[in-house]
Amino acid sequence: MKADKTRFAILGSGSAANGFIFEHNGFSILIDNGYTLTEFRRRMKQLDFEESGISFIFLTHHHSDHFKGVEALSHALNVPVVTHGGMPLEKHCKKQGLQRLDILPGKDYSFKGLEFRCFETSHDAHSSIGFHFSLGGQVFTLITDTGVISQEMADLAAKSDYLFLESNYSPEMLHNGPYPEFLKKRILSNKGHLSNLDAAVFMSKLSDADNPRLKKIFLCHLSEKNNTVEKVKEEVGRIYSGSIPYGICQRNDCLSQDKLIRSA
Repeated sequence: MKADKTRFAILGSGSAANGFIFEHNGFSILIDNGYTLTEFRRRMKQLDFEESGISFIFLTHHHSDHFKGVEALSHALNVPVVTHGGMPLEKHCKKQGLQRLDILPGKDYSFKGLEFRCFETSHDAHSSIGFHFSLGGQVFTLITDTGVISQEMADLAAKSDYLFLESNYSPEMLHNGPYPEFLKKRILSNKGHLSNLDAAVFMSKLSDADNPRLKKIFLCHLSEKNNTVEKVKEEVGRIYSGSIPYGICQRNDCLSQDKLIRSA
């Protein structure tokens, strides 16, 4: 009898490209793909995942670091893109006929042991969402590309075993960095991104809850220009002293489940 196994990995994370994969007994879903087909396959091979197991591509929003490789991969694997029903994907596609399955926030969905829902995120992309799902008895929540943490996000994160949480920028580095003022304002706004300090405050609230379920928090989506692993350690460590362990995901690295669990 085949062993019951759930595993996950990050193909890459950051402001350049993103991709997350989750698998249970050969059935897998991909969340976002900012990589070309060639690079996606190289990273899948490096992480020892088979693309033939992918049944769905979940998409958070249409910005290129999340969507760039989705269309080509959907056609190559003949699998649908699962995303918000209001997301105008066709405007960003190179071909016609993209398979899509439309979902809406606030509704629960299930397929072959996968149970999931999406929730709205506060970002400057039309119909931007995050995901909360259960696969093989493990519960995951992914919160990136949002300028605000909602009560729904907090409630879903608290019900998860693993949380993938944006820690996009250091306020100090952003303030002193090369970005023009309009772009700095965009990142700092409620439609922008979560800073290291935002992430730390949220982590503290989760850790203060009674009997937190969370086994680990993975801080991800670090900015190329406005953050470093060292800055995350410094700024998060200044605020967060909770009991939930966390790891920091280096930009663009392939990170297997074992590496993620061991990360600090």
